[in-house]
Amino acid sequence: MKNVSVDFNPLPRPKSLNDMAYQSLKGGILTGKLTAGEVYSELELARKFGISRTPVREALLRLSAENLIVFHPRKGMSVNYFNKEDIENLFELRKAIEEATINKIAMNLSEEQIRTAKRIIAEQENFIKNDYDENLFLEMDRRLHLLFIEASGNRFVVRTYNSIRDYMTISAKKALMKKGRAHEVVREHKAIVEALSKRNGKRIKEAIKKHLVNSKLAALEYHIENL
Repeated sequence: MKNVSVDFNPLPRPKSLNDMAYQSLKGGILTGKLTAGEVYSELELARKFGISRTPVREALLRLSAENLIVFHPRKGMSVNYFNKEDIENLFELRKAIEEATINKIAMNLSEEQIRTAKRIIAEQENFIKNDYDENLFLEMDRRLHLLFIEASGNRFVVRTYNSIRDYMTISAKKALMKKGRAHEVVREHKAIVEALSKRNGKRIKEAIKKHLVNSKLAALEYHIENL
């Protein structure tokens, strides 16, 4: 008898408790389950998860390194608070990245990429018409903008954009609190993609600028109203 090689895919490794705690806590921050202004006990979080404090502590250290939480000695931790200046600075960076990227890909985006963008927007529209899920809506928003960023072919821009995406999700969630903003976002996304499909450089610049300005204003408006 001879040995026969069988082609198997590698078995997935189970996630560590550290990773699972990290993903759950990060999800809680991005979805608003954990909110700024509240202090959360490391011990209580460990009890909720049904695990020891060590993996929770490690997860919190990772989130602290990402500037998503802050520690309070002998008290616990809280979700990082983003003030007016933070929001303005974040959108300043978004503007620099996204406007430059859109200009770069304006005449080079493939028909398949444009179809993908239209499908994403259709899903956003569907979420609004049916059972609106803000988190799924924001996930579609992330996919659309990342589609444009990745189309640039600049891996450094992609890495930078991904590094601030969590902060953008937090600000976008605030912006969506404005009544009717979700409908406006869909219209603005459609305008961007329509301009891209027509290869109309002027309209592309106008559409992305309008979208970023309106998103910033909506986020600031919610922030000011909830001081």
